[in-house]
Amino acid sequence: MTDIIKMECGLPTNMNDPRMEYALELAYRIDVEIDENDCGFLGTWINIFLSRLRQNVIDPPFTWEAFCDNTDIIGTIKGYGMDVEKFWFVLLFIYDMTIDHTTNVADRSKNYYELLIETRDYIDEHPNAYIYISDDRELRKKNRLEISTPWMLYTIRKRLDEEIKRIEKDEFLKLGVFPYMEKGYDIQLPPTLQMYYMTQKFKTLFEVLNLPEKRARYTRDATDPVSYNKLLLISRLLYFCKFTKNTAFVVDDSSIKGIIQQYKGYRRCYTSKIYV
Repeated sequence: MTDIIKMECGLPTNMNDPRMEYALELAYRIDVEIDENDCGFLGTWINIFLSRLRQNVIDPPFTWEAFCDNTDIIGTIKGYGMDVEKFWFVLLFIYDMTIDHTTNVADRSKNYYELLIETRDYIDEHPNAYIYISDDRELRKKNRLEISTPWMLYTIRKRLDEEIKRIEKDEFLKLGVFPYMEKGYDIQLPPTLQMYYMTQKFKTLFEVLNLPEKRARYTRDATDPVSYNKLLLISRLLYFCKFTKNTAFVVDDSSIKGIIQQYKGYRRCYTSKIYV
């Protein structure tokens, strides 16, 4: 396990630590829950992140030292007047969410209630159906249990109906997803989707920080400009975080624009175990 950060002042212990400012601003935008009175309040993601940070379970393929040594990234961060330490912690926050939301995830395109309805209706429409229970996706005969007797199908159908009626009494349950009851956290989303997810989070961060539009200014060495291209900054961060080995990501923003176009209109339909 890599030491995430080596600073004399140590790690933040709570969300009120000044170094958590950017991460907290982002959390207020992407993780707000609504109570029964339609009042919004901050969700749990920021505290989950702090807990994981203190437990040293976040294991990025980069270090604080490498981050500080990346002159292109640091130059843009400072050029926009952002604090390097605050940006470091929001980078870790976004990285950890990206990994959790794209690695070992489960399909949640349909919620619990919808799956119950679908299963019940299928049994109704197929009275001679077979139900297979197996720990093998290929359903090899020696590893599966086959259920086809009418009384078992009737019993399953009856229990489904009881559960459906229970859920229909509570609108919250009807709309809810129960990740702690689900199995199948074995879906690995492609690197391009990981990059798209991280890109969207950084774009949201820059919005909440109200970063202005700036043009490149040049240092004394006119061949070494400080880039104010926010997409290029994100692109370089993707390369720095090792989501891609393509060096084109550090040169210009054409590659990241291609990914944004590829997933235009994408709607996330997976659930994860950590940042639920």
